[in-house]
Amino acid sequence: MTATLPLSAAQTSIWFGQQLDPANPVYNTADYVLVEGPVEPERMERAVRAAVAEAESLHARFALEGDEPRQRHEPRDWPFPVLDLSAEPDPPAAAEAWMRADVRTPVDLAEGPLFAQALLKLADDRWIWHQRVHHIAVDGYAFSLLARRVADLYTDGGGTAFGPFAKVLATEASYVDSGKPAVDGGFWRDYLADLPEPPGLVDRLAGIGDHTVRATAQVPAEALRALATQENVGWPDVVTAAVAGYLHRATGADEVVLGLPVMGRLGTPLLRVPSIVMNIVPLRIPVSSGDTLPALAREVAAQVKRTRPHQRYRHEQIRRDLSLVGGNRKLFGPVVNVMPFDNDLRFDGHRGRMRNLAAGPVEDLAVGVRDFSDGSGLSVELDGNPALYDERTLVRHRDRLLRLLDEGVRVSDRPIGRIPLADRVVPRREPLPPAPDVVDLIRRRAAERPDAIAVEQGDARLTYAELVAEADRLAGRLRERGAGPDVLVSLQSRRRPETIAALLGVLFAGAAYVPLDPDAPEERTRAVLEAANPPIRITDVISGRTQPVAGQARPGNLAYVVHTSGSTGRPNGVLVTREALAGFVRAAGERYGITAEDRVLQFAALHFDASVEEVFVTLCAGAALVLRSDEMTASIGGFLRACDESRVTFLDLPTAFWHEVAHAVDGGEELPRSVRAVVIGGEAALATRVAQWRATGVSLINTYGPTEATVVATAADLCA
Repeated sequence: MTATLPLSAAQTSIWFGQQLDPANPVYNTADYVLVEGPVEPERMERAVRAAVAEAESLHARFALEGDEPRQRHEPRDWPFPVLDLSAEPDPPAAAEAWMRADVRTPVDLAEGPLFAQALLKLADDRWIWHQRVHHIAVDGYAFSLLARRVADLYTDGGGTAFGPFAKVLATEASYVDSGKPAVDGGFWRDYLADLPEPPGLVDRLAGIGDHTVRATAQVPAEALRALATQENVGWPDVVTAAVAGYLHRATGADEVVLGLPVMGRLGTPLLRVPSIVMNIVPLRIPVSSGDTLPALAREVAAQVKRTRPHQRYRHEQIRRDLSLVGGNRKLFGPVVNVMPFDNDLRFDGHRGRMRNLAAGPVEDLAVGVRDFSDGSGLSVELDGNPALYDERTLVRHRDRLLRLLDEGVRVSDRPIGRIPLADRVVPRREPLPPAPDVVDLIRRRAAERPDAIAVEQGDARLTYAELVAEADRLAGRLRERGAGPDVLVSLQSRRRPETIAALLGVLFAGAAYVPLDPDAPEERTRAVLEAANPPIRITDVISGRTQPVAGQARPGNLAYVVHTSGSTGRPNGVLVTREALAGFVRAAGERYGITAEDRVLQFAALHFDASVEEVFVTLCAGAALVLRSDEMTASIGGFLRACDESRVTFLDLPTAFWHEVAHAVDGGEELPRSVRAVVIGGEAALATRVAQWRATGVSLINTYGPTEATVVATAADLCA
């Protein structure tokens, strides 16, 4: 058995952070390389495996020895999947969906592996190499090292091998033995002696969620570089100055404190060692509305120069020195991470463009800027804590920040206080392509993961393969009875796995379903049947063997008809087309971030359109639909325990029921740790309950929409 090693300072911080929530995937980081040319999969696999074998930190396993975490480097077998997505309707979108689902994979630090590698084919001349690594093993610079090493090995098998991880520990020990930490600690205590409360765009703290919200943009760099040269500063200083100026404009603070990630490798033997070495130090920047962007950039450069000799002193230790650990004071506000690494790669002469997919946890807001030497400019990424920001808010901050940067560079003598930051006039967006039919999406998920759980209720389960097979069987029987486009099929069944299969069978047959309330008075059911007059009732269909027949419905044909009581008390049918259902599923899936790793509770009765949101958004994403039982809602405590036992990650609840959940959680009931988001709707949310809920750190999305608008028309995160 290999000997154990201590953790580096950076690793220790992440190890303890992960212990707070061992199954949280937020520490996963991921980059991918888009290769614009043919790729030989076997050759790529050899290159990736060779580079990974050299990177010792990727093979770490962590365990406690006494009270101290230790690591052991133990290479083990690991898979290298090659996925052909070229037949997908939108291969890049399919690839991104697959990679984002992979990023949400929890990592066991004790067992590993800490990483995943994959090759995705978009076309014969377009491939994606994807790598996901836990942050305890790498930082951004290490990702760049790995990518360049793989490119070299793939191209000619040459290049310099990585250095051993032992150099990281030796370098840290050398720093400690030098006596320099005492000097650096004294510097930071003086530098931060009268530290104000670091201003932020959101005036509160929040726990770290299991993902981040991101808004990106590509911006030209020629004018920015020219201004930096003119002012004798680095272009990263100009970008950092723009963030400082924007924070001043947003908060009115006359001093901002930014977090500045630093490599920690210069002047050390670690330039060829892939590991996590990066540190984050506070940067104090005085700013006023009369400052120009060049003046601010010069101030940033001066502050960076002042702090540079002391940047190896860990930010965790600075927090301890200033007694900020466990308190309500921040050490810095938004983080500005400028990565000037060369991300333009060559794979046997073919260009590879490196892009980031996930950068790890964010306490508040992180602004990442990447330089592309291929002339495409700078990539700007705003990552926000989902407990503090929603996507719409983040996009608004991105656009205003880039407006300040653009105007400040273009009219460099204009004070930042006089730069108008009204939202840009956004060019008219090209219409989205038609959303895929839900039947096509569900079949696709079954082909991708046939053995994954699709529907679950207690011990009863249907895999995606079983669900589709049962729906196909029923579709054949329905077609024999005349089912097809715009033919209505009534469905009066309770919440059971076979009911979901029956519902899909109607759509698979190309028909539309009419859900009936099994507990409704006979008069109500009779009125609905008279209004809809469905020629087929699911209970009349006799089971038997048939050949599966694909539905021939078009986008404009009906998908379902739900009935409301209306102002007259008589049932009013709302006709929803397959096109409307497909568009809603795409929009809701993106808004809620549902992935194949989610487990969504099916709460609503099937004759309410809220069930459409639960059933189709879940199954079209390849997630697991967990059907509630009647017993689950007998008490709030029992409901929460049942959700915990079922590992539910996403709840869609009536607002009135959520009010009771929020009250119970505030009173001491435990919210399942697996739950990442809750959607509510149906009535106004009480402000007191929302305030109580914010302490949970779980996203709360309030929705509204009349049935006629296909389930939901608006959504807002009340905790953002």
